[in-house]
Amino acid sequence: MFSSKHINRLVIVALLWVAAIVIVQARLVAIQVFSAKQLKQRAINQQVKSKDIPARRGSIYDRNGKLLARDNIFYDIVADPQQLDSLDTVDSVLCQIFQKPSGFYLNKILPYIERRFVYLERKVPTPIAQKIKSKKIDGIYFTPFYSRSYPYGSLASTLIGCVNNDGKGIAGIELMYDSLLAGIPTQKLIFTDGFGDGYPLLCYSTGEPIPGNDIYLTIDIELQGIVETELKKRLKETEANSACTILLNPHTGEVLSMTSLPNFDPNDYIKYPLKMRRNRNITDPYEPGSIFKLVTFAGALQENLITTLDTIDTHNGTIRICGRTVTDVHSIGKTPARDIMIHSSNVGITLIAQNFDKATFYKYIKLFGFGTPTNIDLNAESSGILRPPSKWWGTTMATLPMGYEVSATSIQIASAYGAVANDGVLMRPYVVDKISKFNDDRVIDKKPLRIRRVISRWVADTLSQIFREVVTHGTAVKANSNIIKIAGKTGTSHKTLIGEKGYRTDSYFASFVGYAPYDDPYIVGLVVIDDPKTKNHYGGYVASPVFRNVLEKAISAGIFPSPSSQKLFVYQRNRNRDKLVSVPNLIRTTPEQAREILKMRNLDAKIYGVGNVVIDQSPEQGRVVEPNSVIILHLHQLLADSKDTTAVPDLVGLPLRKAIELLSEHNIPMRIQGRGIVIKQLPEPDSIIDSNSVCILVCEPKGEFFDTQKTKNNYREN
Repeated sequence: MFSSKHINRLVIVALLWVAAIVIVQARLVAIQVFSAKQLKQRAINQQVKSKDIPARRGSIYDRNGKLLARDNIFYDIVADPQQLDSLDTVDSVLCQIFQKPSGFYLNKILPYIERRFVYLERKVPTPIAQKIKSKKIDGIYFTPFYSRSYPYGSLASTLIGCVNNDGKGIAGIELMYDSLLAGIPTQKLIFTDGFGDGYPLLCYSTGEPIPGNDIYLTIDIELQGIVETELKKRLKETEANSACTILLNPHTGEVLSMTSLPNFDPNDYIKYPLKMRRNRNITDPYEPGSIFKLVTFAGALQENLITTLDTIDTHNGTIRICGRTVTDVHSIGKTPARDIMIHSSNVGITLIAQNFDKATFYKYIKLFGFGTPTNIDLNAESSGILRPPSKWWGTTMATLPMGYEVSATSIQIASAYGAVANDGVLMRPYVVDKISKFNDDRVIDKKPLRIRRVISRWVADTLSQIFREVVTHGTAVKANSNIIKIAGKTGTSHKTLIGEKGYRTDSYFASFVGYAPYDDPYIVGLVVIDDPKTKNHYGGYVASPVFRNVLEKAISAGIFPSPSSQKLFVYQRNRNRDKLVSVPNLIRTTPEQAREILKMRNLDAKIYGVGNVVIDQSPEQGRVVEPNSVIILHLHQLLADSKDTTAVPDLVGLPLRKAIELLSEHNIPMRIQGRGIVIKQLPEPDSIIDSNSVCILVCEPKGEFFDTQKTKNNYREN
């Protein structure tokens, strides 16, 4: 018999067993019923790995469809040892294809024979992978991945940019358009064993990746090659720190070439310092110097503060103004305003600027696009530095007109001169021409965007005439070409001291900006050389020949059209001077008279303004030009006293001396064409003219004038 003590113990043990069973069952219910979903997901997470399947990155092309950047597909070759029928066959086939010694792949597989995954080769090119696939070996699998390549190497690298090891854009176009180029990846689910190794047999894809869009740039890679070759040559010759160039279409804003040296090879970008990936054309502003004189002179013309024939006294090349001493490299004394630009007079341009009030001057600086980004479709663009008039110093109106106390990027300067070449209209620059959507017929085309009118067309035409003379006999004669008519402006500016105020006396930016052909431009270009070590460090000597050489070689290569006429000013002056034409004095003539006079000399007229009298002309009287050149005339309405009128006498058939006497008696100003006998007069006899008018006399030598009365009759009938 059990004692009560033993019974109590049995009851306690039984209760404990019951309690344990209840707890275990409750726990099982909790696991299998209430926590089943969460635990199932945990098991899946432990058994399944997800791996991104990257999408092919879109390609980049130049304007002519030449490939600049593309994704090349490679394969990792893996094996599932449990599925291999014959290790010897695998080893034999792979050793033969990869030219490895016999047994090489056996040694890779045998240590992992109990597992389900082992790498055999990495980054295998597609042709070799296809060759292995054709053998149809069970247990061999191929994992694709993409690697970016740049067929032209460093050419245009600072514009195109590069991608990192993860295929993400980190510079240039690759960065700016990364989201469009990248495409949409997908995922692959891989079931793993207890060691975490995947079963290639048990892989599931969530869908096909969608490749990225293709991008077509506005640049011409052949032109880019010419530019970089010439710039590298100049960089080496001058031992400069760096150099950059831009070529663009002034009518559309398309960038045809953009170079920044030194650059890098995007195929192996990691070997190059970060600063070599920088596109200096948009990231590095500098004080432009004399190139900026465009703004001062153009604004003064537009506001009628000066005319091109106004006389400017440059005071022997030195003047003290606004608390600053301004000097010229070469003194030009008293000179027409146009020569201020042709010979790049600092004194002259500063004196012209004193006609502005600060607000108006600032307005024209902003109109030309300085102080604000151009909004070119590239990242990291600088807006430059331009202080508002309220923060100008006392010396600002002496230094700003000649390109100091302001900093600008190369793209801003090229765009500003592009406005002059585009009849005074500023366009937004851009580098992407179109975007081709994957698996879609749609193509997104970029359209030229007009920003604003900066100056009137007559001002732009006048500037073009002046910039042409800068090249033919001004500061940029080394840019002159016998193949294409180039117009442009030079610039040389001191570099600032680092960490303190003031400028270095031994370090410069040398630059040249030009366009061609000057009378119908299709290209605008800027060349900037940073700190040339040559004795002659001026932009006209260092930078301007690069622009000329690029244009001539591009024409020779068929990239740019050959000019229909190569009878350039300098070419004709040296070889056929007798074919050149002297520009007549047209001031105070009527528009009709001016056209008639120019027609006699095989010249044409382009007239701006409204009025009855020519008050300015470009080029000025006495300049020799080519036949068929265009002379720009500016009109104004001049009022005359009705009492101050007279009738023009009949002068046809009279000797020139007698005609002059008669006109002098009537106080009528005259313009004389030729010599000898008067065969034609403008206006006609008995016409009533006022004090603002002149009489044009057309003469021929006496031996060529046979019948005075007949000539009179013919003239009057016409």
